[in-house]
Amino acid sequence: MYQISILLPQHCYAGSVTGFIDILLFANQLAERKGQAALFGWTLCSQQAEPVQSASGILLQADGDFSLASGADTIIVPPLAYASLKQFQARLSSETALHQQLPAWHAAGKQLLSFCTGIPLLAESGVLNERPAAISWWLTTWFRNRYPSVQLQPYATMSESPGLLCGGASTSYIELALHLVRQHGGQEIALACSRLLLTGPQHSSQAPYMTMQSFAGHDDALVLRCQYWLQDNLAAPFSLEALAGHARSSSRTVIRRFNQVLGVSPLRYLQQLRLHAARRWLEGSNLPLEQIVQQLGYSDSASFRRLFQRELHCTPAAYRKQFQPV
Repeated sequence: MYQISILLPQHCYAGSVTGFIDILLFANQLAERKGQAALFGWTLCSQQAEPVQSASGILLQADGDFSLASGADTIIVPPLAYASLKQFQARLSSETALHQQLPAWHAAGKQLLSFCTGIPLLAESGVLNERPAAISWWLTTWFRNRYPSVQLQPYATMSESPGLLCGGASTSYIELALHLVRQHGGQEIALACSRLLLTGPQHSSQAPYMTMQSFAGHDDALVLRCQYWLQDNLAAPFSLEALAGHARSSSRTVIRRFNQVLGVSPLRYLQQLRLHAARRWLEGSNLPLEQIVQQLGYSDSASFRRLFQRELHCTPAAYRKQFQPV
């Protein structure tokens, strides 16, 4: 039987714990109906074996302390709730026991699995250094600046490397749990679980769900000035010289700071702003794409369609169909 331990850090989301367990339970029940043994066993672990109050106030009972996880094949770090980045960073820093335990477990051959705001706990411990990691899209800039050694994959819904499995969204536990079911129970049981949960094929990218919040989470004054100026001049022809002049800096410095802080060039950032505006129009209006394109300062709707599809992995028409209210 494949053994899983779910850690219970303070302020974790209850649903990410119980939801994961429910999927493992479904898989066990389906296997038993086929005359097979149960696939998974699981334990819940807290630092001192004490009950942990989740972010929603639900009390999660622990089966033992963190040492219990040493007997597991996979160890799950659920996401943390927070009201501000300052509070989040304080909560990350307070989990010193996990900072020490996670590298030891990984070195011992345990698979570490996390998703959403649990992934920074892995990064804090150093186990993600020089490794790929998916992350919730709204944390990308903050994550890139705090953990520069991690190979961030901001558009990916899931990343996998030896001994590490990461999911981007808070509901990634569904995709990650089904991934484990597929690995250890086979495709037939995984598909049956998926049907019970009414889940379709996994999303290939977070891109259609991202907003400009993915470029927040920094305090670089020069970059902020440039961001505000680009927002105010959204439809104007791009001029790096004008942008640098507004920032009272050189073009080379502006490019360097944008790449350091945001991970993109100023022109790429402006494209993201325009795409964000286009998405809002597609969601909330019936304007033809040609009119939307003109409002954004483009003259060629065909080239904009190509840009949209390249960046968001779907066409403007498909995006409107998916996100416009019925």
